[in-house]
Amino acid sequence: MADRIVQLRMTTPAILFLESVRPLNYVGSQVMVFFAPLVRGFFGLPEWDEIRLVLERRESIGYFLDLIEEREGVFMIAEDKRKAEARTAKKAAREAKIQSRRKSREI
Repeated sequence: MADRIVQLRMTTPAILFLESVRPLNYVGSQVMVFFAPLVRGFFGLPEWDEIRLVLERRESIGYFLDLIEEREGVFMIAEDKRKAEARTAKKAAREAKIQSRRKSREI
């Protein structure tokens, strides 16, 4: 999930949202317990209990925030490398084009 958030470039909104709901994660897990029969009856989500158990632990949101920030760092480094390679290739293509123009003028 953290990778998907980073790929969609939604890191900042995700961090803002998670930080704002951090104090409510235990309450949210208890609400999930309350609505579990209704959700299972209509949707049958197998991950429901797993998400609820994660939300019961106070440190889970902090862990997820750290994971998102770590993945964003890796993504940004790879993105910068890709952009640098694209710039280098574009510059090489431009130089080749200039050289071919010079050669055509010499003939």
